[in-house]
Amino acid sequence: MLSIGEFSRLTHVSVKALRHYHDVDLLPPARIDPDSGYRFYATAQAPTAQLIRRFRDLGMPLDQVKAVLAATDPAARDELIADHLRSMERQLEQTQTAVASLRRLLEGGGPPALDIAFHNPTATTALTATARLAWSDVFQWLPDTLTDLRRRLGADAGLRGGPDGAFYSAELFESHIGEVTAFIPLTADAGLTGPAGRSGTTGATGETLPEGPMAVAVHNGPLRELDRTYAALGSFVAEQSLGSRTRTAIRENYLVGMFDTKDEHSLVTEVCWPVLSTRGEKESS
Repeated sequence: MLSIGEFSRLTHVSVKALRHYHDVDLLPPARIDPDSGYRFYATAQAPTAQLIRRFRDLGMPLDQVKAVLAATDPAARDELIADHLRSMERQLEQTQTAVASLRRLLEGGGPPALDIAFHNPTATTALTATARLAWSDVFQWLPDTLTDLRRRLGADAGLRGGPDGAFYSAELFESHIGEVTAFIPLTADAGLTGPAGRSGTTGATGETLPEGPMAVAVHNGPLRELDRTYAALGSFVAEQSLGSRTRTAIRENYLVGMFDTKDEHSLVTEVCWPVLSTRGEKESS
């Protein structure tokens, strides 16, 4: 038997971490003195402690570490580890993208040059779902909600009137808490049947998307870089004195979206900035 301090020196796991691992039943001590409450560990527990330390060095959450250690099937255990490694690879790719973007900004790379068009869509019926969300929750809510809307619409392509999209309220950008509406445009003969949609949403119904002129730019690539396209488009609207309807929700159309490709660099997103006037520019529907 080793005291917790001795075991800590043996395994390079801090006493504080060992106490926490005991509290969450990840690495209980081999013996607890009934009078003093001191924890004692067996030397045979050292390899387990070292495994935990290595998994934690890789950023694996404690519940996943516990699942790996508890797995009796080697194949199931290896899949848990592989799943975490795939998650790390995705995080690495995101970090590399963020670093490349930062370098461009530091090197004086301003907003990208864009081909900006003007659209003036008419009112369109759509299958929608709306929720009030924190900024950090949008990126999980949106794909889950669009998945539900797609399931409700069904596989008949003739019912779809355009690509998936979403409206983002001005409040969401300004306060990072606000209303988001996911939608799928419908054709005139699309029927609305099925369940009411995701818990926590208001809608999942057939509603009319707003009409009116918009300045439109196409963003190619990761959504994390979308702010650069927003900056370029918003600057254009301001500099051209187009009378931006700043309190009106901004629309995004996912021309090539998360359901079409696993490669984030292949994503194509249309950003639609509402304006009061196109100042004589040619409009298209």
